[in-house]
Order: sequence, then structure tokens, then C-alpha cells
Amino acid sequence: MLRDEALRAVQDPAAPPTVLAQVAGEFPDLRPQVAAHPGAYPGLLSWLAAGGDPAVDAALAARRASAPAGYGAPTPPYASHPQPYAPAPRAADHLAPPYAQQPYAPGGHAAHQPQPAPPYPHPTAPYVPGAGYAVGPPAAVGRRSSAQRRARVTLVSVLAGLVLVLLVGVAAFLATGSGSPSAEPVGQGAADLSEGPAPDAGAPGSATPNHGLLAGAGDESAPVTVEVYVDYMCPVCGQFEAVNGESLAALREAGSVRVVFHPIAILDRYSQGSQYSTRAASSAALVADRAPDAFQDFHAALLAHQPQEGTAGLSDAQIADVARAAGVPADVVAELADGGAAEFAPWVATATQAATSDPALAGPRGFGTPTIVIDGERWAGDWSDAQSLVQAIEGTSV
Repeated sequence: MLRDEALRAVQDPAAPPTVLAQVAGEFPDLRPQVAAHPGAYPGLLSWLAAGGDPAVDAALAARRASAPAGYGAPTPPYASHPQPYAPAPRAADHLAPPYAQQPYAPGGHAAHQPQPAPPYPHPTAPYVPGAGYAVGPPAAVGRRSSAQRRARVTLVSVLAGLVLVLLVGVAAFLATGSGSPSAEPVGQGAADLSEGPAPDAGAPGSATPNHGLLAGAGDESAPVTVEVYVDYMCPVCGQFEAVNGESLAALREAGSVRVVFHPIAILDRYSQGSQYSTRAASSAALVADRAPDAFQDFHAALLAHQPQEGTAGLSDAQIADVARAAGVPADVVAELADGGAAEFAPWVATATQAATSDPALAGPRGFGTPTIVIDGERWAGDWSDAQSLVQAIEGTSV
């Protein structure tokens, strides 16, 4: 949801409850307005109250004072203090969120499930990001029947959705230099990385045509290509790197494998508005562009210093410190500290869209991270066994 859409929503007394929930999840600074909104339902109010935001508490107090007894108050009990996040076991990889994203619930969740239970009752059909939230003047809204409002919102959503589909199609055409859809199997992009860097405007110099980043020089004579899709906020990706990172690096240095990492951003909603997944992936892209020889070490260091979900993540200065310790040159470190990685944020967005919309990358529960691809085929083996991935690579090379 765009910010201007969110602002219009909190100012419209007829805004749907699902839209208010979307605003509360994506724009923490607008939560006081959501708390005061007449359409906020008890479950959402309880969720807001659990955040401990003084401005939200004041809005809830004013709401209680002006409402009839028992109306508009949060439904007790609710958690007054967030609980620490417990990393998930290997079995539940981090899945990409559905388009109807739920706001982050204080306290996090104990396991990475494809559709975590929402922290509040889901009142109606989900809001569709990208469709826009167009509303008329409040007076006109008040005179319309609920059926008319629903028809108008449906029409606007459908038209805006069609425009979005058209724009995505144009972007995919421009990115690939052909009319092929962005959801083509990843193997078509991974099959021949020798064609040169990705054609996307603003792509890192070491980028592949399918939005990946080569680890090191990417020896073209290597018999096997391994691709790994990661979100730097995903704790399961951190576990994958801890188990398999050294083996992949050793195989690459021996010339047995060409390694391609795909930094994507599907977990921005779990970083308190700091967009950590996007910032970290953009930082990886900047290092890959400016200092490709240091990229794999920086990639491993980002996962080794991974912040917990539900926190703001590392600042740009802290990411720069990680880069310095990983051997990234001083001038690139300085660029990271100054926020220079934002240059590659559009490329990260394009890479994320390509990955999450590619059916060849989806598992039984949809796309998730980490996803491993060996010579163009998604690998569903047990990477928690350090030898399993190595055996799969060696078997492919035979």
C-alpha cells in the first residue's frame, strides 16, 4: 500500500476494516489514526493496544471516553509486552507472504508457517495491494448506500488491477528484452550465465540475467550451477548458510560449481518499518557491483550477523561495519554507511517480483526462502544435512 492511499484510508470514515488493518501493519506512525477510526474493530484495537505506543494509548483512551459504555475498547486480555521471537526449526522454510499481507503482531510467531495465524480477527475479504484505495469526499460517501460503495470500490479495484498487470507486463518486457513473462522457469535464466550481466537498468555489474549475483568470478567452465534465494531477515536462511556456506565456497574455489545468490526482500514487514530486507539485499548488490571478490564473504557475514524478526534490523552504519569486517574495501564500506545501497533497491524489487511469481521456484506451499536451484531445477532435498547438498551437486555433475 502506498502512503497516500494509507492517509486517504484513515481519513475516510467508510474505510473497510481490512484496509485499516493493512495501514496499521505497514505504517506504525498512522496507528493512532487507526485507533481513532470508527471502523476499527475490537480485535484490531486490542492488537494496537498491545504495542505500547503512547500516542495509540491516548487515541484509545479518547475513544473510550467518547463512546458508549463497552464500545470501542480493546478486548482484554492482550499481551502488554512482546515476547521474544523463537527461530523456527529447519522443516518450516520462510514462505513469501500472500498479497494480502497481515501487519506484524507484537510478540512475533514461534514458527515459520506459510500462513501464520493473524493477530486479530480477519473481518472480510483482503485488501489487494496495488489496486489503490480511491475514495470520494466524505459527504458524498455518506449519501451512498453500502451497495453503491461496494460497487464503486470493486470497479476501481478491478480497473487499477488491470493497470497494474499491464505495468508489470511492460516492466517484464523491458527487463528481459523480449515478450517472455517474468514467471518463466528459473532454469531458462540460469542455463547460460555466460551471456553477460542482467539487462535490467541499474543492475549490479555481476548480476545474472535472472536477477542473481555471482559469487566470485563465476567460472564458466564449472560443470554445475547452484543458485540460492535468500532474504537476509529470514532465520532459516541463516541456518542454511551455517550448514552449507563453507561447502559451497570450497566447491566454488575448486572450480566444481558456479554459485549464484539471489538476495530478495519478502520480510520487510517484520522490521518495524525500516525495510531491512530491502536494505540488506541492496547492500549485497552494491558490494557485488563494487567489490565482487568480497561479495560471498559479505553475504555470509550478513547472515552471521542476522537480526531477529520483529526488530528494526541493522542500520546502514552497522551493515557497513559488517562489510568492513568481511574485507570489503574502505571506499565501498563508506558508501554503504552513507546509504548508497539505495541505488539498487529498484533492482531488488524487480528480483523479488521475479522470484515470487515464478512457478518453477514454488514448493508445495508456495515460494519460500531459502530456495535452492541446481542446474535450473529446484532442489527439494534436506539441506540440514551438510553432505546432502554436496552429494546432489556431485551427482548432477556426473
